[in-house]
Amino acid sequence: MQHRTRIPVLALVGLHFTGCTGDDDKPDPIVGDWGAVQLDGEKLPDVYSEGPYTALVGLRMIIEDDLVGAFEYYSVLDYDDYEYRHSYGSELIVDDSAAPKYRVEVQKNFLGDDVDYTDSVGMAVTSDGYDSGYLGDDSSAIDLAAPGRPIVAPAELILTCTLDQDLLTCSGGDLKSLVFKRQVPVKPQEG
Repeated sequence: MQHRTRIPVLALVGLHFTGCTGDDDKPDPIVGDWGAVQLDGEKLPDVYSEGPYTALVGLRMIIEDDLVGAFEYYSVLDYDDYEYRHSYGSELIVDDSAAPKYRVEVQKNFLGDDVDYTDSVGMAVTSDGYDSGYLGDDSSAIDLAAPGRPIVAPAELILTCTLDQDLLTCSGGDLKSLVFKRQVPVKPQEG
């Protein structure tokens, strides 16, 4: 005698449309911290050292789950026991509609220009990344809120990037090639 368990067709269709495959929770593969390893054939980060003085200069890109983030220039200067860290950059928005090819719109193009964009990311903003809306000592105004998706001016630099595992190769504007490598977070040692 054969025993068959019958599953109604409607139940199978319902399971198909519920998204129970588990793939919906995976972030886009471009999400993460990226460090530039090559700019137009030159190795990055650039290291200069003379006597007790050492300078490290590079580029990084940080892309969040909502496909917005920052494109930054950073430097670390070390002289004996003194260390100075500095970075500046610009906001970015990623279009993932043609993944694994991505369009990255960088709001301020600080590559190749002598323009100071130090206030474009992280300066004079609150910890959540928005202007506090402070209007003066006598103001009773509440803090300003920003929309969920930034309303921004047209991008000054548009990069076309191709993702291949942990390498992101970009070009656009005056750049022939800008190669990023995914930065693996360093785990603290147990001790």
